[in-house]
Amino acid sequence: MGKTSESVQAGTSRPGRLLAVLTAATLLQWLGSFAIAPLLPLYLADRHISAAGVGVVMAAFFLGALLSQYAAGRAAAARGHRGVLLSGLAAYAAGCLGLFASTGVGMDAVMRVLQGAGAGAFEVAALTAVATTVAPGTQGRAFSAIYTGQLLGVALGPLLGGFAGEHRMDLVFLGSGAAAVLASLPVLWLLPATVRAGSVPAASTVAAASTVATVSPVATDAAGSSAPTGPAGGAPPARLLLRRGVLGLLLVAGCDGLIAGVYETCWSLLMERDGASTTLIGLTFTLFALPYLVFAWPAGWLADRCDRRRLIGATTLVLSVTVASYPFLHSIPLIILLSCLEAAGLAVAYPAAQSLLAQECAAGDGTGRGQGLFATTQTATTVFAALASGALFAADPRLPFVLAALAALVTAALLPPLWREVAGTVAQVQARSAAGGAGVGPGTGREAAGREAAATPGRP
Repeated sequence: MGKTSESVQAGTSRPGRLLAVLTAATLLQWLGSFAIAPLLPLYLADRHISAAGVGVVMAAFFLGALLSQYAAGRAAAARGHRGVLLSGLAAYAAGCLGLFASTGVGMDAVMRVLQGAGAGAFEVAALTAVATTVAPGTQGRAFSAIYTGQLLGVALGPLLGGFAGEHRMDLVFLGSGAAAVLASLPVLWLLPATVRAGSVPAASTVAAASTVATVSPVATDAAGSSAPTGPAGGAPPARLLLRRGVLGLLLVAGCDGLIAGVYETCWSLLMERDGASTTLIGLTFTLFALPYLVFAWPAGWLADRCDRRRLIGATTLVLSVTVASYPFLHSIPLIILLSCLEAAGLAVAYPAAQSLLAQECAAGDGTGRGQGLFATTQTATTVFAALASGALFAADPRLPFVLAALAALVTAALLPPLWREVAGTVAQVQARSAAGGAGVGPGTGREAAGREAAATPGRP
């Protein structure tokens, strides 16, 4: 059978151990990362770095993730995930050590690039490991375990960072690096033998796993969902990824990325403007993460039962209102309450958007290509917004939030005409298929709608 077959057997015979190791390592890495993220803008500002410089440093993390994800996915598929996991954790820990020793904004930015590259590589490899070793029938629960580790890290990391960072931010950098080193130990000692992506039937989901963004627990949750592969037949034509259904989803991805970038650079600065302590700032991140844990399963049920187009449109409108409101509010409890409402909306929006993306790209390898395009759009706009919003905040603290809210409002207005002929529910897809045309792929649109109308009794 050879070495590869032995690796497959070792990897698939103990999926419970694999998930336990990956979930524990993910929790530690995200806990360390989010111990740093909320307080870093304030730490930089205390070192007399301008708001524009803060934006550069915060954007550098996402630039590193953007540069590393595709290469990490290819390496995990070609050489196995274990080496990529360890390399990613090592790069992230090195970035933390570099921040501890940094002497200027230039070195800060370089170290953040290194951190982002390491975090991106680790996340891609972890999801690739699940996709290539867990049976397709249980992958949803397996991915949920990984996301639970991420969200727990988001919830706990800011609390720990807030307590320590109020007095010694340099210790937070060292602690985050130590968490990454600690995360590497179960990977090194307990992870089953390396499995190559092409060795197991579940490998079709590797492309989807390799597109996850590292910007926030919100971005990670969206791009990591595995989607069914459509009809065989090789790569779909380019126009498959440029239809109106996909273009609408790319608008959603870009809108989400813009808002995430604004939050990364400006949220802590806005909270400090309103008199929040570093501990309270960390708590706002924790409270924002909790609704994801509460609404994760109900949100998936809604995406499967309701019209996804309406879910996405409604939550995008809610997002435009909440984002625009924050700089005009001066009550920390009210801001926290509003942020929890926003988080609950996003918990509904992301599985709905992911399901619709899988539906619209379900032909050949279109699912993987569509996922990649969605994630790349989201990460790239996050980098842009994080870079630009620091200077905008310096000009007027309301400006970055209002502009991001305007982007959400425009997106919500454009979605109905773009998605008028897109099937919004599983039942509509099945009805179109039963009527003689595929509910997804190039047939979706006027032609498919016409076939459905002709086959439905009583319709003109």
